[in-house]
This record gives sequence, C-alpha cells and structure tokens, in this order.
Amino acid sequence: MEKLNCSLSVDFLSWGEHGQKYSLLFSGGEDFDLIFTATSWAHYEQTVAMNGFKPLSEDFIKTYAPDIWEVVPEEAWDQAKIGGEIYMVPGYNHEYTQDVMAIRGDLLEKYGYEDIKSMEDFQDFAMKAAADGMYATQGGFYYQYFWNKGLTNTSGTPFNGELILYNTQDPQDLDFYSVLDWDGFEDYCKMAKEMADAGCWSRDTLNSSDDRQTGLLTGRCASMVWNLATCKTYAKQANAEHPEWNVKLCDINAGQPRIIKPYINGGVAINASSKNAERAMMALNALYTDPELYDLTYLGIEGKHWEAVGEDQYKVIDESGYGVDSNCNWGWRNMDLTRTEYIEDRTPLDDDYDRILEEWDNNIKEDHIYDSFTFDSSKVTTQVAAVEANIATYYNPLVNGLVEDVDATIEAFRESLKQAGFEQILEELNRQAEEFVQSKQ
Repeated sequence: MEKLNCSLSVDFLSWGEHGQKYSLLFSGGEDFDLIFTATSWAHYEQTVAMNGFKPLSEDFIKTYAPDIWEVVPEEAWDQAKIGGEIYMVPGYNHEYTQDVMAIRGDLLEKYGYEDIKSMEDFQDFAMKAAADGMYATQGGFYYQYFWNKGLTNTSGTPFNGELILYNTQDPQDLDFYSVLDWDGFEDYCKMAKEMADAGCWSRDTLNSSDDRQTGLLTGRCASMVWNLATCKTYAKQANAEHPEWNVKLCDINAGQPRIIKPYINGGVAINASSKNAERAMMALNALYTDPELYDLTYLGIEGKHWEAVGEDQYKVIDESGYGVDSNCNWGWRNMDLTRTEYIEDRTPLDDDYDRILEEWDNNIKEDHIYDSFTFDSSKVTTQVAAVEANIATYYNPLVNGLVEDVDATIEAFRESLKQAGFEQILEELNRQAEEFVQSKQ
C-alpha cells in the first residue's frame, strides 16, 4: 500500500480453529493491528468484554477514515456500540441471515426428491442417505432448526447467542427463549441423537477441523450448509469436478420471511495493543473505499482472475480457480463498490440462486426491536465465562446428538448452567432489553 507507506500481511484462522484460537491472540499478546470480527459468531462482544479492541471515537474515525464515515450509515454505527462506545468498523452490505444447503442432485433423485423445502424433508433425505452409508452433512444443524421455528440468536449473549434466542418473526413477542426453558431445545436434541445414531454425520465431528465445504467436495457428505452465495460457489466447484453429482441449491426453510443480518455481522476491529492504530485505520479506509483496492481484495488480480464487464460487473476467468469473495475482504464489504457477476453460460445452479434470492427479496420479515439490540455482558463477565466453560462438555455433544441419554444430559447441562450463574445473565439481559425498548418508544 504505497500511498500509505505501509505493507499489509494477512493471516487466516480456519473455521475449525477460530473458536479456540481467536481469544488466544489477545490473551497471548500477539502483535497485530486489524482483525475481522462480527456480532455473536465472530467474537465481537466477547472480545470487547476482555478489553481486546480499541474504542473508536467519532473524532478518531473522522480523522483517519473519513471516507468510511461518509459511507457507513448511522444505524450501523449504533449497532456497533457497546456501553456507548464503538469497537468495530461495520460492513456496509445487506446479507440474509438464513443459510441454505448445497445438496447432491443425484442423491435427491435416488431418494425421490426434486427439491428439499422443509426440515422434515431434509431429515427424511438424511436418514435415507445414512442407510446407504453416506453422511448427510458434517454435523448437527441447530441453527437451521431454531430459524425454522422463527427464532434467532440474541446478540452479545453467551456462545454466539445460541443459548438465548428471541422470536424475530413476531415483533410483539419480547420474551427470550433459553436452553433452560425452551422445549424446542429438547425436541431438537432428541432428533439430533436419532440422526447421529443412524449415521447422518460422523461421530467424530466434534474433533474435526474440516471447513464447511470439505465433506461435500470430497464426496464424504451429501450436502453442505452455508450462505446462498458460498453454497453456489462450492456447488459449482463440485459439479465441475464431479458432473454426475448435479449439486443443487435447496432452501430447507422455504417460505419463511427472511431476516436481513445486522451491519455488524462482519467488520474490522483494531487490536487494543496495536502500535499502529492510526495507520491501520487509514489502511482500512483505503481497503473499504478505494475501488482498485476493493476489487483486488474481492475479486483478485484483474486480467488474471477476473475481467471487468461494463462499470459494475465482473466475469471470472475460469482457469484461474480464484475464490471470489473468499479472501480477506469480508471485513470491509461496501455495496456501493461491489460488482455483480456477469454470467455468460448460465447453469441450473445460477437459476436456483436467482430464484431463491428473488423469493427472499419478496418476503423480508418485519423488523423486531431486538434485531438492533446487543447485550452488554460487562457486568456478568464471570458468569459468562463459567457458562461458556460448559459448552464443550454438554452443549456441543447435545446439538450433534452425541450423548447416551438426552434427558439426563440436558438436566445436567441445565444444572451446571444454573451453578455458573446463567440466571443472573438472564436477569441482566431482561433489564437491558427493557431499558432498550423504553429508549426506542
């Protein structure tokens, strides 16, 4: 980055290791400046609670990232605030929350399906695949289950918000649903055990460091779960390498109103111990708003990995094999600069993608006040740490169906959560939520 008299080096944490290694970067005193973060699933609130991120004042942002300040809407900055302070630069893009599945079409046909549009259909498909010795997926699918019930994560609460949910499909419902009291958690765990016992996924899944796409691409699994665009990318790769698989895109929650993710679902924070905070912010400003740099990190090298089509489209150079939107750019997505793909030779996958996206665009859910609420865990950090210490022992085995007795394990899990102070977290959550609702009236 010659204009800023600095260089940029990038290190990656895989999907299989970021849960364990992310916090160690801070507790171990690693020397770095910028890091990707996101609410709930990528450690934003947890890292703020451990004082890992530098607070970003309005003056600091305007001074060192004036172009970002002009681009990012006020709503996004508000979402990024914890205790009145901003700790991340949010992305500026609209992205749907619910994932889809890329599923092998040859197996769909074999088991009598043209498409999978419901949780029940997928469970039936998975059991039939397992009966033939094929893993249906790489592990449990609790997210898809609670989305199917209209629920979603409560931002900022323990373990990516998975332990405490709210009914995002009903704006009048201001209750929270936790693993302590939601019957759906028990129902899901029993279904997961039935599927795990049948061989729908590997019993070694908790020890696996495989990326989400690995099972599908290697032929070990009949499907993969991810967002719509990424499933399309890997489905195309699978079909290029194994045309006989005829991988398709399926929405197992078809018909349900769609959730648009908050802006803080992806962004960049500055390490609190960074020695180059000002220069790092200037570099982020360039990555976020300079069209040439933005294209480079999003699409690769022009002429080698992609070529421009008009002013706002791109065409992939097939032989490059470069992973568009699969590099380090997730932290500075800017929809004002993002090109759309020009598809010269359309495939059924492209048609699936456009059809599903059109259905979603025409079925966006009504806003829920909790959609922009983020829990501040600073007053219950000890309890949060104690609660999350139970995840590996109880929660992960339960949601992947890898326990001998579901009822007994859930009871032990709930008792351990109570001893860890989970009910105190719920009390603080309800207090903050009530104040938040009142402040918006």
